[in-house]
Amino acid sequence: MAVDTSSAETAHRVELETAFLDGRHRARRRLFFVRAGLNLCGVALFLLAWESVPWLFPSINRVLFPTPSVVFATFWPMLISGEIPTNISVSVRRAATGFLLATVLGIAAGVFTARSRLTEYLTEPLLHGFRSVPVIALVPLSVLWFGIGEGAKVALVATGAFFPIWIATFIGVRDVNLVYLRSAACLGAGRLATMFLVVLPAALPLILAGLRQAMAISLIVLVAAELSGATSGVAYMMSMGHQLFRVDIMFIGLMLLGTLGFAFDRLFVWLTRRLFPWYVN
Repeated sequence: MAVDTSSAETAHRVELETAFLDGRHRARRRLFFVRAGLNLCGVALFLLAWESVPWLFPSINRVLFPTPSVVFATFWPMLISGEIPTNISVSVRRAATGFLLATVLGIAAGVFTARSRLTEYLTEPLLHGFRSVPVIALVPLSVLWFGIGEGAKVALVATGAFFPIWIATFIGVRDVNLVYLRSAACLGAGRLATMFLVVLPAALPLILAGLRQAMAISLIVLVAAELSGATSGVAYMMSMGHQLFRVDIMFIGLMLLGTLGFAFDRLFVWLTRRLFPWYVN
């Protein structure tokens, strides 16, 4: 009789857990569709307001301020011809390469400067000093050192993305609770085990915040890098539009940059939720 009661309680508990998880999944799916619907509504309202501006203010020059219908009429042939996909792929490759390089160097530098007082004091004036220098000011030097090839653009993107990752990693690793470190030491954990099983997981929220910020900065710096001398890319397309006095092409570039930034941010959030379910964005 006791065995039957225990089995019934176990089955009831499993049933409750299953119902709870199913309800949670349904709520998340419902929230996803509601959020996507509101996002689309926001974009539609923005485009509607943009389209109506020349009609509400007839004095506005429609050549300098083209409506979404005009921009889309220019966008579609460029998309079909492959010009836009080619420029997007080139810009994404440059931004991704620089971002990945900055991720490796930024996290490594943040860990070393946070865990070693000697390293921190030696590099403190240099890192904080260079952090205050606008990356755009390095464009002429990068062209002289690396030419107008891919090296200059990747180097500029990596430089701009490095500092947010470094400072976030440095603060996250430096401010790990001493209780965690002492508990690991009491359990016999070595330096490597403490670093990878205690310090980095504890600093993960700040590291992810730095990576997310660095993604946006990568696109910002990429524009300056491509404007300094390029034969392809989204910013290069905008530069050609400026030289040809085609404001509609410049607007296409702006919309592409905004779309890429939003898409990368949503992809980053999705990946962090899958890889680190306990991390709340």
